[in-house]
Amino acid sequence: MANGQQEQQVAGQQQALTQTQNTEQDVLQGIQKQQPQQIQQPANLYQALGSLNPQQLLQLKSNVQKRAGRRQIYRNVGGERGAQLISLAEKGEMTIAEAINRSKQELTPNMKAMDAAFFRKGAKSTDMLPLKERMKNTWSKTERNLWLSHYNSLDRQETSTENARIQANKNITKENKARFKNSVDNRNFMQQAQVDFLDIESTIEEGSKEFANFVVDPDYIKAVEGLRAEYGKDLNANISEEGDQIAMQRYAVQIAKTIPISFLNKERGYMIGNEWIVIPEKGMDENSKRKLFAESIIRKIISAKNHMAQVSEYFEPQQPQEEAPAEGGGDDWSQYMVE
Repeated sequence: MANGQQEQQVAGQQQALTQTQNTEQDVLQGIQKQQPQQIQQPANLYQALGSLNPQQLLQLKSNVQKRAGRRQIYRNVGGERGAQLISLAEKGEMTIAEAINRSKQELTPNMKAMDAAFFRKGAKSTDMLPLKERMKNTWSKTERNLWLSHYNSLDRQETSTENARIQANKNITKENKARFKNSVDNRNFMQQAQVDFLDIESTIEEGSKEFANFVVDPDYIKAVEGLRAEYGKDLNANISEEGDQIAMQRYAVQIAKTIPISFLNKERGYMIGNEWIVIPEKGMDENSKRKLFAESIIRKIISAKNHMAQVSEYFEPQQPQEEAPAEGGGDDWSQYMVE
């Protein structure tokens, strides 16, 4: 993220982070500078896999399985407990498979009920709605995220099936097929963005609890309200309104600078992209923790905005219009006449 070490002074939980360099500019510019290198890309997946030797293929398979395992653990028990189990697996105290089984054993009754409804044969998205009404006033953020994941997954299956039916119907016009497909695509992209924004919201809710016994930093309140206002624009039904990504990232940095360090000290890791980044138990200073937290929020913002960038308004195809020939045809000689 940044080059070199930054000096800091922290006077109590309530004070914002004071740095010799501008952390906001440091984080934002650092991410913007991470441009992919121009490398030779394989023509297709088969070519890529064919270039690997047996040892590399085994390593690739192992990495894919570990990544899927980490995501399942994180999904089952949430961030803090998930980080603990993943950390134990990284240390070799248990295997990823054992950590997954442990996470399954720790599913709450609410989560088991959600899984039962989701995996039931012929399940529909509407089957999840009664569970939401019954649990929404008491569920944890992990339970809420699981419910949304299941609901969205079933909803996507249903809309995909309906879209396939419409596309195969010869009695529906080409324009109506295109219009419906656009609606389905937009719905899927917005749902994916919603999940990213909900992850951010859940993190903010947890962090805000640390202010329970202290006066809340005004800059923290301003940043949280600003971030919510911006991503609220993206989730609005009016797709012509769009949240400011740069403003969101600046708010994320401000939140990271002013959130109580006691909250960050409890964090065990973050999902950044598709990787779970474990926070070392020792050796990471406060400034580094704040930077890592800011990056985790910013990555979710970027992911959500990438989804929203694919939302598009459907425009009716324009029929070409033929220009009517000028009366009399030929050149208009009157323009050359001299009065």
